[in-house]
Amino acid sequence: MAHPLSEQQWQLFEHLYLHCPPPLHPAKFLEAWEVSYADLAKLSGVSRSTIEHWFSQGAAHREPSLMHQRRLAAIDRLFRSVEHISPELIRLWCNAR
Repeated sequence: MAHPLSEQQWQLFEHLYLHCPPPLHPAKFLEAWEVSYADLAKLSGVSRSTIEHWFSQGAAHREPSLMHQRRLAAIDRLFRSVEHISPELIRLWCNAR
């Protein structure tokens, strides 16, 4: 049976999920982390070809979506916080169902 959302859950969504962390452009991610285009593609959940379009000039250029920039921002925060994330929290997050 599905659970109705509480006010606290809506607040968590609106205040944290929608606005935090702010989007991070792939170029900024590459300034912070030494990863290849293949690694960036894996982290972003896209093909290497898509990464190449993000960094190309001219007609082939495509901007990364907000969803991909938010994903990179979340990964950046995870990487920067790795020493502070307990194994218990990881288990809780990954085995939530």
